[in-house]
Amino acid sequence: MPCLPTLWYAIQPPKIIGSTPTELERSLTTLYSRAVSLRNIVDRLLVTSPVLDTPRLPSIFTAASIKRKLGDLWVGCSIRTGDYLLHQAFKVVSEAITYYKMDGILLVYGDLPQYGSRYPNYPSLLLKILRQFIRLSGTPKIYLTAPSSRNEEEVMKKIEAKPDGFITQIVTEVEQISWLIDVCKSNSIELIATLLAPTPKNSASAEKIGLRWQPDEAKAMQLAQTLFKEGVSILLASPASFKDGLEFATKLKAYK
Repeated sequence: MPCLPTLWYAIQPPKIIGSTPTELERSLTTLYSRAVSLRNIVDRLLVTSPVLDTPRLPSIFTAASIKRKLGDLWVGCSIRTGDYLLHQAFKVVSEAITYYKMDGILLVYGDLPQYGSRYPNYPSLLLKILRQFIRLSGTPKIYLTAPSSRNEEEVMKKIEAKPDGFITQIVTEVEQISWLIDVCKSNSIELIATLLAPTPKNSASAEKIGLRWQPDEAKAMQLAQTLFKEGVSILLASPASFKDGLEFATKLKAYK
């Protein structure tokens, strides 16, 4: 694991359904503005793929647009491998590496999409193939997801694919991932814990994914401090309020 933990921030691409080209352009402009606000606060920006949501612009396109405007900012994107056949996913990830120059890529399987099909193309398998056919020299970093509940068998299988790190599901207690911290340390793998910004506006998002969660800033700050001391990086998400997420990220920066 890295000596110093990093602070990440998750943002979502603009929604496509019901948006005109002008509205999409306006949404991208807003996203650029938010990235500028974050550039001196967080170390890394991750553009996430939609989960339980309406279709959005591709995370690769959105991340690449931000990277072109803010070249000094570490920018990564997530790719839903289940949206593609194996050869298609290989092509998409290859483009993210060679053409779009992503700093990091998170491979996720993804939920059942509202439109289109889902294919049995799992992230670990894709990563194994990528490492077999592409000589990855450390950039971009390629990450896989890790469960927040204990499942060492699943994690050890993913370690066989040689990810650079794991990004967890939303964490509310350090005890949830204490076992994972030990596994990552013993295998020299970076660990990034996902935290939800403690604002009431994010309660609906937590409920949407079935998470028992209450916005408690003092508790969230204590959790973040503990994780930083353990060498764990933090990915902060605030899907319902960028303003509240930015304010909490500013507070977290002081404790990193």
